[in-house]
Amino acid sequence: MHLQPGSCQSHVDKIRKDYTVDLKSKVTADRQRATALYFIDRLALRAGNEKGEDEADTVGCCSLRYEHVTLEPPNKVIFDFLGKDSMRFHQEVEVDQQVFKNIKIFKAEPKGKGDDLFDRLTVRALSMKSVRDMANGRLCL
Repeated sequence: MHLQPGSCQSHVDKIRKDYTVDLKSKVTADRQRATALYFIDRLALRAGNEKGEDEADTVGCCSLRYEHVTLEPPNKVIFDFLGKDSMRFHQEVEVDQQVFKNIKIFKAEPKGKGDDLFDRLTVRALSMKSVRDMANGRLCL
C-alpha cells in the first residue's frame, strides 16, 4: 500500500457514505455494523473487545448490552456504562432517525437485560470490513 498524507478525508467520506447506506440494509449483521460505525464515528466510542472472566466489566461499542442503552423518543439515545479503565460513560445524544429505529429493533423482545445489543457483530468483523474498505483505496495518514 502507498501512503498518501492528506488523503484521509476521501476515505472517511466513503466509509461514512457506505455505513449510511447500510443503516437500512435488509441484512441485520450489516445494519448492526453500520450502526456501530455510526457510534464510533459520531461519538468516538471505542470498538471494545471481548474479555476474560477475570477482567473488569468494561464496555465498548461492540459489547454494549441491552441495559447500557435507553431510548427516548423521538431520537435521543442515552448511554450509561463503564468504559475503558472503568470510567463511567454517560451521554445523551440525538441521533439520526434511522439509527434510533435500528436501536429500537436491536432492543426488541425477546432481548432483555444482559443481552448483547449487537448480537451479530464482533470487533473482528467490524475491523475486517473497515480494513477491506480501506484496502480498496490507499492507506492514509
